[in-house]
Amino acid sequence: MAGDRARAGRARTASADQGRVRSWKLVQSWKGAAVIDASAVRPSPRQVAWQRQELTAFVHFGPNTFTDLEWGTGVDDPAVFDPSSLDCSQWVAALTSAGFKSVILTAKHHDGFCLWPSKYLPHTVAASPYRGDVVAELSAACQAGGLGFGVYLSPADLYQEKAPGGYYGNGSPAVASQIGEFSYVVDDYNRFYLQQLHELLTSYGPIAEVWLDGANPTSSAQSYSYDAWFDLIRRLAPDATIAIGGPDVRWVGNEDGFARETEWSVVPFVDGRMVAEQTAADVAGPELVAQADELRWYPAEVDVSIRPGWFYHASEDAAVKSLPELLDIYRRSVGRNAVLLLNIPPDRRGLFADPDVEALAAFGAAVREYYDTPVALPGEVNVLDLREDITAGQQVEAFAVDALVDGAWSEIARGTTIGHRRLLALDSPMTFDDARVRVLSARAEAAVSLAVHFDPLLS
Repeated sequence: MAGDRARAGRARTASADQGRVRSWKLVQSWKGAAVIDASAVRPSPRQVAWQRQELTAFVHFGPNTFTDLEWGTGVDDPAVFDPSSLDCSQWVAALTSAGFKSVILTAKHHDGFCLWPSKYLPHTVAASPYRGDVVAELSAACQAGGLGFGVYLSPADLYQEKAPGGYYGNGSPAVASQIGEFSYVVDDYNRFYLQQLHELLTSYGPIAEVWLDGANPTSSAQSYSYDAWFDLIRRLAPDATIAIGGPDVRWVGNEDGFARETEWSVVPFVDGRMVAEQTAADVAGPELVAQADELRWYPAEVDVSIRPGWFYHASEDAAVKSLPELLDIYRRSVGRNAVLLLNIPPDRRGLFADPDVEALAAFGAAVREYYDTPVALPGEVNVLDLREDITAGQQVEAFAVDALVDGAWSEIARGTTIGHRRLLALDSPMTFDDARVRVLSARAEAAVSLAVHFDPLLS
C-alpha cells in the first residue's frame, strides 16, 4: 500500500497556532524523486470541528435586498436599508430545525455597507432608517439558539474605492499601525480592514468562521495583507476557521452545489500555492501530489443558494429549490467529503420568506429520516454511507461495496475517496441481508464504517 512507502525525514512546517493548517514539507529525496507522505497529513482540531458540522448556512442581507440587485454599486444610499420586521431569532429557529450547525452573515458585502455601526466609516446601519445592529442581533440569537456564528467580511470594497477619501487602491505606503494591542506594517486599506476585523472579533464573539470572498467587482489595484489578517484572526478567535481566502478551508470551485467525485482534503502546494486551480477537475490527484513541495489539509466548502440569486428577490419566490434538489445537493456536497454552505437570503421585512422556511423544514426532516437513520438489514436500500475517521487522516483511494443476497456476496458499487463522509446512490433500490466494504487501495491502514439508507425521493 502507499502508506508503506518510506516516511523518513518528514517535518511539520507550521503549527495551527501559527495560522496554518498542519502540513508536511519535502525534506528528503530518494533516487531523485520527491518523498512526501500524504498519509501523514492531519487536520487541526478546528478543521475537524468544522467538517463535522456538515451543514452551515449563509445569509446575504444588505442594500441589495432593497435595490433588487445582486452586485451593489458602493454608493447606494444607506436610507434604502429599512427592514420592517427584522427578527434574527426567526432565522435561527428555521436553521436549527433544518439541522444547520452555524450561520455566516454578510457583515460587509462588496458594496462596503456594514451591518454593524462600525466606528471607522459612516456607510453603516447607523446611517440607515434601521438603527439597530444586525451583527449583534444575529450573534445574540445564535448564542440563544445554540448555533455557531460566523462573519463574511468582503476584501473587495466598492465604497472605499468610490467614496471621497476612500482607502481602497489609494496607493498609500505601508507603515507601522496599531490594531488594538497588536502592531502591523500595512497600508491604509489593510489598516482599515484589520480595524474592522478587530471590531467584529472582539465585540460579537464567539466567532466560528471568518469568510473571505475572492470575488472582486472593483477596478482599482489593491493588495491584501493576508498574513496580517490571518494573524489577527488567530490571536482574537483561535477556534475560528478562516475560509475560502484563508488557510483552513478552500472553495470547492463552483457555486452549483456539488463537490468532486474524488474530493481529497490533502492538497498539494508548491511555493505556498496550490498546484492546481481551485476550479480544476482534479486538485489533489497522484500526478499533482508528485509536483508538490508541501501537502496541507485543505478541505472543500460547497457554497450554493437556495434561490437562483444570493440576495432576496420577490420574483424568485417560486424558484426556491425543491426538496429533491436540496437532497441531491446534500448527497453531492456533504456526501462527497465537503461541508455544505447553503445561502438563505432574508426578505425586505428582515425575515426568511415563507417558501424558504418551508423548504428548510422539509429538508431537515428528510435528512433526519433518510440520512441520519440507517436502514436495519435485511431491508430496502438505495444509498450507501461510508466514513473515515479524519483525525487519522484521509487514506482511502478506492473502495467497493458488496451486498449479501440469498447467501451470496456480489459487488454493488465502487468509489474512490471517502474522507469524512461519502454518500453513494445506487442505480435502483435493492433489498439485501447484509453489506460490507472492501478497501481496494489506500495510502495507509484506514478504518471505514458503512451504513445504508433509503431515500424515497431519489429518482
